[in-house]
Amino acid sequence: MLEDVISQYVACYNARDIDGMLDCVVDDVIFENVSNTGQSVRLEGKEAMAQVAELSGNAFSYRRQRVINIVAGAGKAAAEIEFEGKAAVDLPNGVRAGETVKMRGASFFEFRGKLLSRIADYS
Repeated sequence: MLEDVISQYVACYNARDIDGMLDCVVDDVIFENVSNTGQSVRLEGKEAMAQVAELSGNAFSYRRQRVINIVAGAGKAAAEIEFEGKAAVDLPNGVRAGETVKMRGASFFEFRGKLLSRIADYS
């Protein structure tokens, strides 16, 4: 069941379906993106998450996450993620428009009922 919500969330992310992503989370969701380049972000609430999802979606002409492995239990889950995207604009981390980005990372999820209450992406 937890894996199904994560799969739905990632599918909506890949489809750039922001409303679908928001359907997977609670109203006061915590979203964190922790980067080893120091570009970390922490947001609270669906509205803030929607704004960042739109901005980050526009930063790539193509983007895709693929879940490699999920470990889930007791209202929490961890997933190994592969990301590939083509930058549409110059990014703050030095990636230039037109360049392809490939990386592996991990995402951690917490649930409240059947919805995601916290998403923390590490790359």
